[in-house]
Amino acid sequence: MMAPLAGRNSLTPALFLDFDGTLAPIAPRPDEVHLDPHERTLLESLGRLLPVFVISGRAFPDIEGRVPLPALSGLSGDHGAVRRFRDRLTVHPEALRARQALADWGPSVRALAGKVPGALAEIKEFSLSLHYRGVEPENRTGLLSEVERLFHNWGERDRFQIFEGKMVWEIRPLGGVTKEETMDFFLELLAREDGKESGGFFPVMVGDDTTDLAAVNHAVALGGQGFWVGDPPPGLDPGAILLKDSGEVWALLSRLRDDLEKGADIRSLWGAPVRKG
Repeated sequence: MMAPLAGRNSLTPALFLDFDGTLAPIAPRPDEVHLDPHERTLLESLGRLLPVFVISGRAFPDIEGRVPLPALSGLSGDHGAVRRFRDRLTVHPEALRARQALADWGPSVRALAGKVPGALAEIKEFSLSLHYRGVEPENRTGLLSEVERLFHNWGERDRFQIFEGKMVWEIRPLGGVTKEETMDFFLELLAREDGKESGGFFPVMVGDDTTDLAAVNHAVALGGQGFWVGDPPPGLDPGAILLKDSGEVWALLSRLRDDLEKGADIRSLWGAPVRKG
């Protein structure tokens, strides 16, 4: 049974974690990324002590197999399109409306990637990723131009947007399919479950890429804390705390687990006070 644990202002912490680049270092290919056994054990321990959520851009079946699912309060894939809270699975309505259009357009992007050595098209149910980490630098501009040409000739383009990530272009549906909206979704369900007000939790978001930026800032705006892994990007809330790499993420999580198990005050982990609003 999860006991209330004091965060800043005596709120219960709720931990939101990105996966690639945050919990695990980015690899040349997405299928090479995984958690070590001791990392899975640490997440399992934390999941018994406070609400823990993993919110990833990976397809839901993919991320589902890479984390200790029973230990988590919730899991999200496809940038918030698919959400599991406890045993309840929900798909965002905008993502459902976009599914067929992506299925129809995806083979064109895959064909384009097949012509460029090192490019990898990852066609998921509710989003599409074009990885170019393995593409020679002199070929990347041409590849992006071709992606943009395909996108602007696509009849469904007004329902989607291209997002730039770390060596990846993400094509995702518009209309609330975001990690920050997913955070609000999970916080509301936690509040209903515990009979609290919707603001009765202290959200902590840890991320490393542009698709995480709004969610990290959102956690700060809600009166919680954001952690950014790597060099700070433009627009990062100054109240966020910087972590060097995934090793420092796990050091933070390990200290959090140890302090919670000892009943210690964990408020110092969140750094200097942050602003609301």
